[in-house]
Amino acid sequence: MIELYPGFFSMLRLAKNLYDHGFLEKNPGLCQGLTVDEDSFYGLAYDAIDVIFEHTSQYYNEEEMLDVYVFCDPLIDRFCHLCWQYEQRSHLTEEENPYRKNMEQIICSGFRMNTYNYNFDWRLSASDRGRRRLLFFYGPEFYCLEDLPEGLLEIREGFQDVNFQLEKALNGLSEEKTMEKEAA
Repeated sequence: MIELYPGFFSMLRLAKNLYDHGFLEKNPGLCQGLTVDEDSFYGLAYDAIDVIFEHTSQYYNEEEMLDVYVFCDPLIDRFCHLCWQYEQRSHLTEEENPYRKNMEQIICSGFRMNTYNYNFDWRLSASDRGRRRLLFFYGPEFYCLEDLPEGLLEIREGFQDVNFQLEKALNGLSEEKTMEKEAA
């Protein structure tokens, strides 16, 4: 009897999710030539982290002794722009915007892992300096980096869904203004 690598199904699930989201078409070498073993699974997970968002960088913070991932993407930029438009038209603050609250819940859910020694943050506010981004920090005792791609896929999908909802809401607000002008 052939013994399967314990992470066999995790590796297949990750590869299938990457395929379903179109990342294997954009990055054909991502899964080519992989064997179903522990090294290949971790390699696939690390490579997947780099392709889910358009601009991903990693660095080590020596002062805090943490590895840091920074994720930037036009989807995130679009979300921030749509939120700003929605807040302006609806006369809401960032704290009152239900779409921001929804996205924060999605980010928290995507970064929820069964380990410790990690943290995350986001810069999605107009008051934040620099480019809009997600941040993921982890220390030496963090051991679930192979779970990060699944969470990032969930977050990316969340940005797509919330952006679509925001566009619909903004179109609805535009139609309401048009009706009000016609009625007046």
